[in-house]
Amino acid sequence: MLKVHTIPVTPFMQNCTVLECTETKQAVVCDCGDAQPILDFVAQRDLNVVAVWATHGHLDHIGGTEALIAQLNIPFYFPRGDDFLRTTLPEQARNYGFPAVKVPAVDTNIDKVKELCFGNVTIEVRNCPGHTPGHVVFYNADAGIVIAGDVMFNGSIGRTDFPRGSFPQLEQSIQQQMYSLPPATVVHCGHGPTTTIGHEAKTNPFVKAK
Repeated sequence: MLKVHTIPVTPFMQNCTVLECTETKQAVVCDCGDAQPILDFVAQRDLNVVAVWATHGHLDHIGGTEALIAQLNIPFYFPRGDDFLRTTLPEQARNYGFPAVKVPAVDTNIDKVKELCFGNVTIEVRNCPGHTPGHVVFYNADAGIVIAGDVMFNGSIGRTDFPRGSFPQLEQSIQQQMYSLPPATVVHCGHGPTTTIGHEAKTNPFVKAK
């Protein structure tokens, strides 16, 4: 069984998620913006973290990844369509007044990966460019959840005015990759509260379902 834990991190209150296989106690960390709160959480729950995954390359989503990797000795799964963001993390940190960060090395490029597994859990990877060119989301049908990063929020969508952002791409991603999921699917957003696919398809003011 898959369980999702949400730990808001960084001044941007980015929702880092810890995905736990309750049968094996293996876990994956998604979007590690800050390592220490995550290290504390997994230690408290005695979880065996086997990897860190990223939906995209913005600082608040991967700024703590190198520190997490160094502490836990785990691989990093990343969409390399966002390498231009990953490799400029130190500059991003300086620009936003964040503590200094190191660039995490990528072990597995998930640009074209369709499935990822840990414990007894299989996760579908869906490409959702627009907020960034490499953005992906992580979907599990059995649990009825999607880790959406910054594609979609409760009543809103990800910004497209950052470098290489594209509203037409994001609109297409949401219509084809998000709204095609079952309406009851719970959307774990990169910021703010959860929502559901059905609610957003009916009410999101920025992208309508076709």
